[in-house]
Amino acid sequence: MSPSMSERLRQQIAARLAKPRPLFVTPGGAEFEAWCRECPGTAVELVVSARALHEMVVEPGLPLAGLDAVQAYAQQQFAHYFGGAAQRFAIAPWQLGEAAGASALHGLDLAGLRAQAQAARVHLAAVRPAWAAWLASLPAATRSASGRAVWHEAGVAVVIQLDRGRVTGLQSRRLQHLADLGLDMPLAVGTPDGQLLPQPGPATPQSDFLPRSARSPLAWPLAATGALVLATAAWSAVDSHRGLDAAQAARDRVAQLRPAAKAPPRQTAAAAAENRSAAEARALLAMPWEPLLTRVETVGADARTIAWLGLDASAGRGELRLEGLTPDKLLALQLAEQLGATPGWGQVVLSRFSAAETGLTGQRFEISARVPTGGGS
Repeated sequence: MSPSMSERLRQQIAARLAKPRPLFVTPGGAEFEAWCRECPGTAVELVVSARALHEMVVEPGLPLAGLDAVQAYAQQQFAHYFGGAAQRFAIAPWQLGEAAGASALHGLDLAGLRAQAQAARVHLAAVRPAWAAWLASLPAATRSASGRAVWHEAGVAVVIQLDRGRVTGLQSRRLQHLADLGLDMPLAVGTPDGQLLPQPGPATPQSDFLPRSARSPLAWPLAATGALVLATAAWSAVDSHRGLDAAQAARDRVAQLRPAAKAPPRQTAAAAAENRSAAEARALLAMPWEPLLTRVETVGADARTIAWLGLDASAGRGELRLEGLTPDKLLALQLAEQLGATPGWGQVVLSRFSAAETGLTGQRFEISARVPTGGGS
């Protein structure tokens, strides 16, 4: 059974609120297909297997100013080595000081991934090479050293040359066993089953296959657009339902002209429910989604350790309910205080606080508030 429009709206907004979780994907993307099927309304950062990538590092001294220049140069180089097939590669450039390079995505269809995410209301936050995500997760002392770090998967390894924290070399090699590399004591060895959470330390390549124009520090305006689209669809559904019942409505009007006639109770209740649905859809359209949701995102980003789980809204009553995870009740209380200080927000309270369900880390909390609607606070 397909989800209702209100459920799709909830999932789409929840995805924008959620903290992206890393998902390792191999050529073909079966892992992401399963994620979209099983976890709609979530946010994810795809960590791409080295088996789906080609790598290159720019020769020192080339005058490449900015990521656009690095990307254009990389496209030329990949086309030289891989011919016409390179036209289909998505390119993720990176640049750190004088060092620069790029990854080419050949084992996954980026447009297909984005379409899957949109259909499942999954927020695709980033699509990054696994070696880059792993390098950012290393301790600062390791990343600041000089030597070789190795990202190893079945059948392939990426050797990263570091010079006091700077990436100066990057080479992908086909092999079955790590010992075949012949390296003496690499700085670190990473595998897909390890933790890939970023750690403080020297800057590392932040290559991302998503178009740079599609990324924004504030994602809520997009969520607001989705909310309005879904609200419009809900309203259209109500109007369509009315159109199908036009003939019956005409007969009802004739019956109402008779003094003694009364509308059947069932029809009266159905009409009232239909009117409520239409009113809620109009209220959803009128709500100031962008400032509301941008405020929630900004406050949550300031807290850093807050992980949003979902949002429910009653546009007709001007009520908002937020759910999230926090390691400390004090943070949730501070979050509620910050939201309460927002102009137009009222009756902001931490209405529930409990242990998280199995599989989640931290304490689950719920914040309820009265917020502005299209007709005022």
